[in-house]
Amino acid sequence: MPFIRTSYHKEQHDDERLKACADTLMECLIAHFRVPPDDFFHAFHALEAEEFFFSPDYLGVVRSEELLILEITLGPGRSPERKRRFYEDAAQRIAERCKLRSEDILIILVETAPENWSFGCGKAQMMDSPPQWLNESKSLEGELERVSNSSAKNADESFPSGSSSIQAAAGQVYASIAPQFADHTQRILFGEVWPGPALSGRERSLITLAALITAGNVEQLPVHLQLAEQHGITDGEIAALCSHLAFYAGWPRAASALDRLKEQPNRQDR
Repeated sequence: MPFIRTSYHKEQHDDERLKACADTLMECLIAHFRVPPDDFFHAFHALEAEEFFFSPDYLGVVRSEELLILEITLGPGRSPERKRRFYEDAAQRIAERCKLRSEDILIILVETAPENWSFGCGKAQMMDSPPQWLNESKSLEGELERVSNSSAKNADESFPSGSSSIQAAAGQVYASIAPQFADHTQRILFGEVWPGPALSGRERSLITLAALITAGNVEQLPVHLQLAEQHGITDGEIAALCSHLAFYAGWPRAASALDRLKEQPNRQDR
């Protein structure tokens, strides 16, 4: 839910460049912050030379009259590292496509809570009917923050059976021997890929189960069977998935997957 306000010297930039800047910045917001493609609000603020003042060398960055000040108001929750990657990628892409120096791209992120937005009709849409991607993002960010602040002694524990924190715990079983692997699992796979707005958690669970069964990687199934349950996928649907894949991925692999399903804790209660 970003709102972008770009301020610039009106004599330095033409319409084509401004359009390229807007499109490129939106691409970066989608890629790094999981912003839905239709959540697009960007206003350009053209200023006369006598209205546009800035430090030409603050913090060792040499700026020119082509400076673009990109102020992005958005919801909270992104990690400092994710913001760092966004700044770098946005500056590089805008500089290349708009024929600008990266030194002339100043980005400001202003975070505000969802209840501070009204998207028309005098309604508080983010409170009254928040989109699914917002709820999924908030839930996952909270779990990631909780786990990142947990003590090191819990880093190599097994996944908690039936726990709702399975996404955040993913990869931590390997933290003692492969900390980078554990970090990538949490930060990239479950921190960026899974919460993406293009597919729901339910859809991603079904796709992942199908991929694991097809590849014969049944040792990874218990984790993803727990995730599937969290996403509302029933045992009957998983059994149907296995039966379907038996004809495409092979009968033994489908049977092995069903064996793992039978071993799931409290299976009869679901």
